[in-house]
Amino acid sequence: MPLNNPFEHVQRCTKTVAFDGAAGNGAVGSVALFTVTGEVVVLYLMPYCSEDLVSAGGGTLALGVTGNTSLFIAATTATAIDNGEFWTSTVPTANGVAVPSALKDIAITDNIIGTVATGDITDGTIRFDCYWIPLSSDGNVT
Repeated sequence: MPLNNPFEHVQRCTKTVAFDGAAGNGAVGSVALFTVTGEVVVLYLMPYCSEDLVSAGGGTLALGVTGNTSLFIAATTATAIDNGEFWTSTVPTANGVAVPSALKDIAITDNIIGTVATGDITDGTIRFDCYWIPLSSDGNVT
């Protein structure tokens, strides 16, 4: 009997956030990224910046889930996240990166969110790519 392809259930969701300082889109508070239902394993979550982030008020950005806002990446000074960089830690890198353990193989049941603190993020763009598999029959990421 042939083995099943271990990657046949891998799903991908992408969301691009163009920060503008508005509520839910760069103002201090949360930025909704992905809605999670049931139980899933995030195989990889890769944020990539395509336009420098701007914050006159010293804004920070963390990546996590509802109830654990820095599960994936701790609060990072927004202006340190620049065009052409993978945001995989509090020190983004431009020239490729080994995916850190905090951004892979994480079981979750809560929505994936960004959390803006200290000051608004008024400009800049990040694309979030999430590769995941369901654990429960209702496991989904949208």
